[in-house]
Amino acid sequence: MTADRTIFQTNWIAVKESSRGFQYLERRGKDSIAAFLLRKSCADPVQYEVLIRQQHLCIDNREVEGTFNLFPCPITGALEVGESPAAAAIREVYEESGYRVPLQSLGKYIVGTQVNETCYLYYADVTGVEPEAAPQDGTYMESIGRNEWHPLAYLRDCEYAACQIGYFKLQTQLFQ
Repeated sequence: MTADRTIFQTNWIAVKESSRGFQYLERRGKDSIAAFLLRKSCADPVQYEVLIRQQHLCIDNREVEGTFNLFPCPITGALEVGESPAAAAIREVYEESGYRVPLQSLGKYIVGTQVNETCYLYYADVTGVEPEAAPQDGTYMESIGRNEWHPLAYLRDCEYAACQIGYFKLQTQLFQ
């Protein structure tokens, strides 16, 4: 089997072509994680809230009052070379939220047919856990993101696929 040909490459992405002429995008690190942090609602302890990370979306560079428009998503991040999905999830959760918690797998999904990427899904119940200050990764885009708690159903209507997929997987996991 011959290796796919690289058409274009930066430090972060590569556009590749297979031996059959199929072109696709590959990110550095290739695969990613999405992590959902949950807590019991103060108003109704039977219901859950989910931590939503409002962050910049690369396909929309609009600014609102001089600041990039932010979009809701779970905690996300790319796997570093040689890093396991579980280790990446623990690292990203701490970097973006300050929580040091064990995570449980929700499975994975294929991001799309034009992208050579698998996204691994994780979740943790952080009810009663106090986070440390989130250290972040030092990038500008991460520094402008912010975390917000929302009812779990909020995920159902988000445009980001990981939110919707996570919502249905969490419904099955939490309310069997």
